[in-house]
Amino acid sequence: MFKTVEEASQRWITEGKAYKDQLNNWLDIIYIDKKQPETPCPEETRKDMGAYVLEQIIAFNEAGKQEELRKLFPPDNDPMDWRNITVCVSQVTILPDNRLVVTLGEWHQERWMYIIKGNDYQMLDDIFMFGKSADKKYFAKVYPDKIEVTEGWDGPVVKTFAPPATYGKTDITFKDGLGELDFSGLDIHHVIIFPSGQRIGLATAKGIFVLDETGAKYIETEDKEAEEENYTFRYDYPHIDVSPDEKYIIVGSQSSSHLLLEEIDGVWTTVATVEPRSSYPNLAKFNYKLKDAGEENDGPQVLLSSCHFGGSASVSLPIKNLTPDFSASAYDGDNTLNYVDTRKWVFSAANYGWGYGLGCNDGYIWFKGFYGWHYGFLYIGGTVMDIDISEDRMTMVAASYSGQVIVYSCKDLLFGDSLFRYDANRESKRPDDFSITNTAYKDVKRYLFFGGQHPKIW
Repeated sequence: MFKTVEEASQRWITEGKAYKDQLNNWLDIIYIDKKQPETPCPEETRKDMGAYVLEQIIAFNEAGKQEELRKLFPPDNDPMDWRNITVCVSQVTILPDNRLVVTLGEWHQERWMYIIKGNDYQMLDDIFMFGKSADKKYFAKVYPDKIEVTEGWDGPVVKTFAPPATYGKTDITFKDGLGELDFSGLDIHHVIIFPSGQRIGLATAKGIFVLDETGAKYIETEDKEAEEENYTFRYDYPHIDVSPDEKYIIVGSQSSSHLLLEEIDGVWTTVATVEPRSSYPNLAKFNYKLKDAGEENDGPQVLLSSCHFGGSASVSLPIKNLTPDFSASAYDGDNTLNYVDTRKWVFSAANYGWGYGLGCNDGYIWFKGFYGWHYGFLYIGGTVMDIDISEDRMTMVAASYSGQVIVYSCKDLLFGDSLFRYDANRESKRPDDFSITNTAYKDVKRYLFFGGQHPKIW
């Protein structure tokens, strides 16, 4: 196909830069000028190179020449076809020393984990997923037979939890034997750690649980009449998050409302109910970064996302709007809620002082304000399964269903202090020649996960 790698590289870079420049300019017309382009969307011209570049990725990794690979073939999703060769990356987080913790596989699949730093990686034994506190002071390492909470990733174990059934009564009995299931059998979707490190929350296909020193407390999200005799129901889209002050938890599942609970006299009690904007609640996330942002931003809030195939949506409930027995309908446009987005299926979210980065099934992170203002976008490629941001806010990492972990740098903001391009700075140089974005984020490293192989570095 090509006489030399250098010849292929020249075409990859030249055509890639041209395509991305045309596409980003085309998108600027939509998102900066607020107009519809008069020309068709530009088309990628390098799709015939995908297989060749994949061979180079493998060959250069085997030779230990990852930096040379990146210079010759800057990472780019558009010409590549990852179908049936990559494994979903479901979790990623950045540790204080910039190591990455990565989980492969979804809740219904076999899962395994890596610790990655630079070009080095270590596959972990026995642990199949993790959880963390919002401030990353504590991590939960999930083994088949126990969950260990550690102070920091490498620190001492501060708490160990057994599977819910070992505590005895969990307020519900399953026909298929909850008492016989270990953590792997629960089909855990999410694990969260309370800020104190003394309690954890589990969102599982068997239901939602809070585990503490007194045992396992089952949180009912859906009232199922069948539970009396043949209760084999599986929860879809179970989710849980805890507020940074540990006062509230937010829970939900496919056929529930968004439920905000407060612990009253030792019992988790529903204190607020929000009807979803669209059916199927699937994700909720507290954002207390607005605590000191002033009344104009409504203060701390909780994001509430739902994902019906006919239409998805995300709304935001300001904590200050809570009243006794609070109830609201996002579907009816209740003015006690803020409407962040009314179209996108959100799989993950990152907190900012002005809103959220919404990781979606269209392969993008969409940056939206609490009142629905569109700030910007960053194309990841493949459903965005997880997002994490370093403590200094200068690095962001995204995990993709397409089998990639992408590390982004944000050291140089646009126009002095802006994360986004807008009218006043649209002529400034884009920080990344190969990304589809109007942000200051720059792709600096990628990890590719192919089936049955250790990560390839790009």
